[in-house]
Amino acid sequence: MHAGPPSYSPRMAMVIAGIDEAGYGPTLGPLVVSMTVFKIDRPIDEGVPNLWTLLGSGVCRDPGRNGSAGPGGRVPIADSKRLKLANSVRSTHPLVHLERGVLAFKSHAAGSAPMDFATHTDVSLAESVGAVLPGSAWYQGEPIPLPVALTAGEAGISSNLVGQALERASVSLLSMRGEIVSESSFNTTIDDTGNKSETTILAVGRHIRWLLESPLSELGMGDDDRLGVVCDRLGGRAMYAEVLERLLPGFVASVVEEGPERSRYVVEGKGRRVGVSFLTEAEGAHLPVALASMLAKYLRELTMLRFNRYWSARAADHGLVELKPTAGYALDARRWLTDAAPMLDASLRRDLVRKA
Repeated sequence: MHAGPPSYSPRMAMVIAGIDEAGYGPTLGPLVVSMTVFKIDRPIDEGVPNLWTLLGSGVCRDPGRNGSAGPGGRVPIADSKRLKLANSVRSTHPLVHLERGVLAFKSHAAGSAPMDFATHTDVSLAESVGAVLPGSAWYQGEPIPLPVALTAGEAGISSNLVGQALERASVSLLSMRGEIVSESSFNTTIDDTGNKSETTILAVGRHIRWLLESPLSELGMGDDDRLGVVCDRLGGRAMYAEVLERLLPGFVASVVEEGPERSRYVVEGKGRRVGVSFLTEAEGAHLPVALASMLAKYLRELTMLRFNRYWSARAADHGLVELKPTAGYALDARRWLTDAAPMLDASLRRDLVRKA
C-alpha cells in the first residue's frame, strides 16, 4: 500500500486519477500532460489499493528483454522513462513498451469503441483522449498508422490480457485523457506568467477541473464513489493549496499534510469533494500515474515522428544532406538546429524553439 489521497470511510468504492507529464524539459517539440482515471468497482476496506497488485494477472512493472512483454506476457506499466528505449537501439522499436501499455488499456476505456488495431492512427488515438495536434505545419500531414512498434496481433493479445485482468479485479478504466501543449502555447505561458512551471500547472488544473465539473454519470461515477487524484510533484514545490484554489475557482483546498515527499489536500466545492496528492516519484507508487506518464510520452513521441517527417522532407527539397531526426532534448536540439539552419529563418526559429 502506498501513500496517496486521504483515506475514506470503509467499504466505499473508489475512483483514482493519476496525472503526469512528458516533455517539460526539451528545447523542441510539445509538452504533453495526461491523466488516467480508474474505478475500483468493489468496496474498499481502507487506504488506497495497489492497482499493480489488483491487476497482477495482466500487468507487471518490468518488461522482458528485446522488446518483449513481461513474465507470462503481462503488460509492463511503469514510469515512461524506464520503458522508453533509447533511439539508438536497433534490435527493436524504442516505443514498443509504451505502445503495448497505452493501446492495451485504451481499448478498455469506458465509452471507447472497440479498437481495430489494423486501422488505428495517431490522429484517432489523439482524438480518443481529447488531445488536439498542434496547428504548426510540422505536425500536419498524413496520419501515422498504429501500432508502430507492435503487430496488430501482438497489440490484440496484450489488450485481451489487460481486459481479463480488469474484469477479474472489478476495476474499470473510466478515462484516458491527454493535452498537447504546443511550442507557441508553451512560450506564451512563460511570457504571460514569467514562470515555466505554469505550463504544466495550468494543464494539471484543466484535468482536475474536468473531473470536478463533468456530470458524475458521464464520468461513470456514482453519488457515493470517493474520488482521489495523485499527481507527480511539480518541480520542488511542496505547498499547493493556493495553486489548487487558483486553478479551481469555486473550490476550497484544505491542507491534510505538506512534507518533503508528499503534499495532500481535500478540495471541496460545488457539491463535489476530492482528495488531491502531490508525490515525489508518484509514477512508481501509483499505476494510474505511471499509465498517465506512458500516455504522455507516447503522444509526445508520435508528434515528434511527425516533426521529423516534415523537416526531413523539407531538407530533401532544399537539397540538404540527410537531416538526422531529433528527440528535441537540449544537446541534440542544438545539433539539429545547426543542421537545419539553412531552412530556418528567424521567424521559424522563434516558432520552433521553446523558452527555458
